[in-house]
This record gives sequence, structure tokens and C-alpha cells, in this order.
Amino acid sequence: MFRLILILFINLHHSILAQTYLPSFIGTHKKKSDWSPSDETTLKVWWDASDVSTLSGDPIVTQITSKKGTFTLTSTGTPTRTTINSLTAIDFIRSSNERMNTSGLNFGITNGNMIIVGAVAIDGVSHFKDAIWSIRDDNGSNNDIHLRSGNDSQFDGAFETEGLGSSENNLSGGATRNFSGGPYSGNNIHATILDADNNDIYGYINGTERIEISNEYLTNVEMSNSVFYIHSNRSANRQLDGKFMELMIFNSNDTNLAIKVEGYLAHKWGLTGLLPNGHLYKNSAP
Repeated sequence: MFRLILILFINLHHSILAQTYLPSFIGTHKKKSDWSPSDETTLKVWWDASDVSTLSGDPIVTQITSKKGTFTLTSTGTPTRTTINSLTAIDFIRSSNERMNTSGLNFGITNGNMIIVGAVAIDGVSHFKDAIWSIRDDNGSNNDIHLRSGNDSQFDGAFETEGLGSSENNLSGGATRNFSGGPYSGNNIHATILDADNNDIYGYINGTERIEISNEYLTNVEMSNSVFYIHSNRSANRQLDGKFMELMIFNSNDTNLAIKVEGYLAHKWGLTGLLPNGHLYKNSAP
């Protein structure tokens, strides 16, 4: 009888241990990644319309403050709050010349390596200079770049550059370079990689490379006294009709980082359907 009781006690003890420790062990392997752009030391700017604490004005948005650094976009016109997949975004109307821009600022990027990644809805185009974002160099000679439409009636995508070639001349293959795969409309994820270490510039739309400019980027984009625009060209006279979701700037040339941010934006904003099947973060967030 004593042996039977002892055996039952041992079996019960093992059962309790299994119930106590096994689920915890399993849960560790199923934990979802909690990566955030703020984890990256190279993050310089992060404008996020879905974080309403960074917005001033409702329904008209007068400013949006960066979640990193002290960079503020101030509006011209009356862009208003809207929603995309239940998240707050900012609606820009081209006919009202609505846009946002910083003042002339030092962005703390001196080596020419820069990644610009964002999410935007493209609603309409009226000029080939209508831009998703643009940089205006106010530090003497113009060494800057813009992501613009490239077409008067649809957004084909193009880089307009100035002074980024050898000795501050234009790129050897031409100052304006068109993307492949367009036109693009509605919700889109865009990524630009300026790789000064290797003299290259890359442009991606929805996780697919649309342009590669090799061995021509020989003068760094100037970011020590520059104005950054969203939904406008650098002359502030050609606005893009659409909705701003989010945009980040990193002092980096790491393609893997750009891919990670694409995945982050896609899962956050409900845009995973835009990514190609082979994208690293098509089915799971980073």
C-alpha cells in the first residue's frame, strides 16, 4: 500500500511540474517581436501622423513634431486629419496648395549616407514636379534630392537631383532619373537609400527596387542647413494631392534596415498586400 501511495505521489508531482513549467517554455518561442524604429541608433527623424500626441490642431493640422529629435513640420494651407485603416493620417489637397515643411535645420547627417522611408496615399497629380518629399539645401550650392511624380498626369516616380555628382556637378547620367513599374496610386510604401560609401542611390516602391543609380553619387546631400518638405517640391509651388501617414530618416546606408522599416510600416498600416511575396516581412512584422 505504501509503495502504491509513493508511486501516485511521484506521478502527481511530475504532472504539477509539467503544468507549471511547460507552458512558460512554449510561450518563450512564440513571443512576437517588438522591434521599433526607435531601437535604431541611426534614426534621426520620425514623423508619425498616427501618433496624435505629435499633431497640433484638429481637424486642421498646423504642425507635426518628430518623435526623434526636435524637427517640426509646419503647414501651409489647411491639411486636415483623416484616417487610413483606422489610423490617423493627414489629408493634403493639391488645389489648395497644402504642404508641410521644416525651417532650415541641421539634421546631423554629414557623411551622405541616408535612408528615407515612408507611407503615403497618392490621390492625384497635375505636374511632373509634384513630390512626396523634397530636400532644399540652403547652405550655398544646391546639393539635394526629391522624390517626385515624373509625369504631368500620373505618379510614375522619379528622383530629381542637383549637384550630387563629381565636384558638385549633376549626376553623370542626368539630374532626373525615372523609376520603373509605375504608375503608382493609392497607398504606397516608398524607400530611398543614399549610399555615399559606395556612390550609389536606390529607390524602392512597395518593397521592390525601381531604380538603381550606380557609381554616380559623388557629392553628399547637404543636411546641415536644409528644409525638408512633404507633399511638395523644394520650390513649394507643386503640391501632391494625397495623404501622409509616416516618414523616417536614418543616417545609414543599410539596405536591411530599409527592408525592416518597409515591413514595419506595412504591418502597422495594413499594407502588407503591397509587398512582394519574397519580401522578408511579408507575412510577419519585424
